[in-house]
Parts: sequence; C-alpha cells; structure tokens
Amino acid sequence: MTRTSMKKSLIAYMACFAAMLLLGMTVKNPLTVVIFGICFWLLGYAFFPVKRSVRIALLLADAAVSATIAIATYKEASKGFSSGLFKALTLVILYVGIACLLHILFGVIYGLCLNRHFARNDERKAKEKAFYFSLPENLSEKAVFFGGSVIIFICWLPYFLYEYPGIMTADSIVQYEQIIGASAYSNHHPAVHTLCISLFYHIGKIFTSDPNSAISFYTIAQMIFMALCCGRVVSVLHRIGKGALAALVFYAMVPFNAVFAVTIWKDVPFAGIVMLFCCLVYSVISEEKVRLPYVRFVILGTLLCLFRTNGFIAFILFIPFALLFMERARRELLCCGILVIGIVMLIKGPVMSGFNIVQADFTESLSVPLQQVARVLVNDRALTEKETEEINAVIDTTYIHELYAPDFADNMKELVRAGHPDVIENNKGEYLGLWFSLFIKYPGDYISAWYDLVGGYIYPDVSLRVGDIDGIMSNDYGLVFTPRIGGKIIVKGKEILIKLGSFLPLYGMLWSIGAYTWGAVFIVLLLLIKKKREQVLVVIMPLAIVVTLLIAAPVLDFRYGYALVMTMPLIVSSCFGIGDGSPAK
Repeated sequence: MTRTSMKKSLIAYMACFAAMLLLGMTVKNPLTVVIFGICFWLLGYAFFPVKRSVRIALLLADAAVSATIAIATYKEASKGFSSGLFKALTLVILYVGIACLLHILFGVIYGLCLNRHFARNDERKAKEKAFYFSLPENLSEKAVFFGGSVIIFICWLPYFLYEYPGIMTADSIVQYEQIIGASAYSNHHPAVHTLCISLFYHIGKIFTSDPNSAISFYTIAQMIFMALCCGRVVSVLHRIGKGALAALVFYAMVPFNAVFAVTIWKDVPFAGIVMLFCCLVYSVISEEKVRLPYVRFVILGTLLCLFRTNGFIAFILFIPFALLFMERARRELLCCGILVIGIVMLIKGPVMSGFNIVQADFTESLSVPLQQVARVLVNDRALTEKETEEINAVIDTTYIHELYAPDFADNMKELVRAGHPDVIENNKGEYLGLWFSLFIKYPGDYISAWYDLVGGYIYPDVSLRVGDIDGIMSNDYGLVFTPRIGGKIIVKGKEILIKLGSFLPLYGMLWSIGAYTWGAVFIVLLLLIKKKREQVLVVIMPLAIVVTLLIAAPVLDFRYGYALVMTMPLIVSSCFGIGDGSPAK
C-alpha cells in the first residue's frame, strides 16, 4: 500500500462512514464494504486540473453543503447514542464524511461535464514505495515469533488484571465442579480441556489455598498458549513476506481477542490448536521441499478432535480435501488421518470408559432437528396420528409454545431430556423418517427454524454480543470477581473499546462471524480461479468447523466460530501471500 493508497483509503472510509449513518445501516451490513470499495475505486482516477478559482468555489460549495446536510441529519443519525461524546463525534463524522462524499461526487461530475475520460494516475503511484503491512525483513523468524508473542501477551495483560482471576460463565463453573469433585467427569464439555484446567489449578493450589488465585494459574497458562499461537501465525506470515504486521495488530489490539484470552472456555484453546494446525498446513504447501511433519500432524489432529466434538467431524471432512489437493503427500496424509481417528476413538471409547468419564448424550447433537420439529409444533401444523404418537412418545408438548425460543436450542433439548430421549436413540431410523416427512410437508418452517438458530454464521448483519462479558458467574465455591485494577477510567475504557465494534464501519465486520465465513468462501473461489489448489487446504479446516455449526450448533455464538476468526490472517495470506512475495530473510 502506497501513501496515495492510504490517503484514498481514509477519504473512502470517511465517505463510507457518512453513507452508513445517513442510510441507517449497521456496521455489519455488507453494503458498507461495497460502498467503501466504490468510493476507493472512484478515487483511483485522477480528477482533471482546474483553475484556482474553480477549485476554491468547489471547496466552498463542498463545505456549505456538507454542513447543511450534517446539521439536518444529525439528530436522526445520533439517536442511538446516549453519550454526549458520541453524539458530538457523530456530528463531526457526518460533516467530514459528507465532505468526502461530495469531493468524490464533484470530481466525477466535473470530469463528465468536460466530456473527458478518466485515467488512472499510475505515474505518481509508481514513484512511491509500497507498504505491505510487513515487519522489517532483517528480523529472523524466531525473533518475530517470540517478540510477537510477548507483545500480544503484554497487550492482553490489562484485561487479565481487570478480569482477575478470569472470566467464568456457566460452562466454566460446570467444569470447575468436576475439577473439585462436586460432580463426576463428563465429556459434555471436553474432558481433555477440563483436565488441562485441573492441572494448572492444582499447580496453583501448591502455592495458595485461595481458589481464585489457583484458577488464575490456568488463565495465565491459556494466555501464554494463545499468545504463542498468535506469534506462530505472525512468524509464518513474516517468513512468507506479507501481512505479519497486520496480523500482529489484529491479535494484539482488537479487544475481543484479549477478552477471550482470559475467558475459561474450551473454544479458546481449540481456536489456538486450529491455528497451529493451519500453520503446519500453510508451511508445507508454501515450501514444496517441506515434507509433512507426521508427529506434529498427528498430535495437533488428535487435540483438534478431542477439544471439541465438532472438531472431530471437521477433521474427517478435511482429510478427503487434503488427499485431493495435496498430491505429493497423499500416502502420508491418509496414514496420519487414519492414525488420528484411531487414537481419538480409543481415547473416547475404552480410555474414557475406564476412567468413568461419561460421554455427551445423543440429544446434544440434535439441536437443529429438534428446533425444526418444534417450529412445526409451535406453528400448530397438521400432523398425522402416527406423527403425533411418535412425538408424544418422546416429549410432553403441553408447554412447548412457552418453552420454544427460535435462537436457542437448549430449551428443546432439556424438554427431550425431561421426557424419553432413549426412545429417539433406540429408534434412530424411525425418527429420521419422522424428521424427513415433516420436512417434505413444511419446508418453510424447517428453513425458518434453521436460519433463526444458526443463520448468523453465514449472514453478517446479525446483532451479536461479542466480548462484553465480565466477571464470574455466581457460585457456591468461593470463586469471585476480584479485579486487580479498576476505577471509572478502566471500566469506561473497556466499554468504549468494545462498543467501537458496533460504531465503526468495516471495523465492525470483524465482530461478525458471518463476515468471516463469506470472506473465507470468497478466498477459496479466488484460489481456485488462480489455480492454487493446495492453498485451499489452509481454508478448509476453519470452513469445515463452520459447516458443523450450520448442522448442529445450539445457538449463534461468536466463540463457536472463533477458530475461523483467529485463522483469518493465514487465510487471507494464502490468497495474497504464497507465491506472491519473497520470503523474509
């Protein structure tokens, strides 16, 4: 990116910002990207030289019209804000953004009035030194890895001190109960993750009897692990030659990464494992002489499968594509894939049974089908006598209208568990037939139920809370939110950083899981068009995880797709980095 490009980007961004406010669009609306692209494209053409008097007249007209429109639309554009600061900021942005829009518009109109063709100003661009969001080339890969990891960790540290000993939700408390023996171990939340928490918790107990201090040992360990995973991505991009600086800024400065780093969820280390797995694939395909690292592939593949149930399904989906696209390592991939699946089956079967670790029940995997059948019942559709009997054999439908929530499947799962879930498990074929017969009769209900539950994984403009959680859920085990830093400045600062995701266009797309999904799909298409078949493998694993969410997610939640978010710098570079730049030395 040249200086001219950066200037054009700023003008186009402010114009896009004003258009968003004037049209009442949200920051996650895909049209914001389109508007920015059009503005940037129009600015890529030189406006014709004009007399000084004409230029002054245009500037005065631009200033007057911008001020008039900004004042006239200010109240409507700022009605969603209660803060006086944000209202004032909205007025300033409206004025500057409208001025940028008019600058573009006047330039286009002036050129058309002169009946001349636009021509790109490439001469000036050629003289400028391009900036590729890269780190200095004289840095070694190891220096970038360790230095990047330390920088990221330091940027996350204030969040840890404020959220001390770590953010714990209902899922976290359930796992803590297993760790202290208040309940039996279960693989409903991955037992491997629970054991990791237990390991660092008991290490902490060696040094302190305070459960808060002890659990903080795990939070710190998770922060270090995730910082190292991010550092690994940055170092790989540095070796390729592009995007390392942008990735470093994304990991260190986007606030939801810091919030997730101190949140005790299985989804966070799972995302780190996916990052390392994709780095391994990226390294193999970017250097033709590098052979598949068998041991690392098997270890990462096994962890990927054990840290989330859908990780196992995603790995199985990945293997056929790997065999198809990576011709030079098909035998190794097949052997390693079979070995990973065998190890996982052994651990989830005999090993966990031997340690009395209970597996998640079959009902847990039925989120989408249950919501679809429930939607048919809630809409009071006509059923045959046989269909009614099959449904009543499993659940009591008396309160289904009150319990059904379109965007939350747990209510229906608990309704099944309170009834007779064994009937479904023992008659899978029969109930699959019931599900299919209702789909044929009421496809609209099925599609609506599916979209209401998981549509946000593929549609960007969906309201979704990201990174705004705090503290520890109320519990009886002495775990309490005890921040080490605080005060109005800290609290307000964190609040503003999180709210910027719902205020700034384009930046707000980073807070939309649907935007990442379409970004990944678009890059796959570009790679196929460019005939970079092997590079597609970098995208397959994160996309396979999204596919599993579309099939079985119980709710729309940003953290479920966090693996795709954290691998996006690699995904983007797979399209614009491999083979397009010289590796850093």
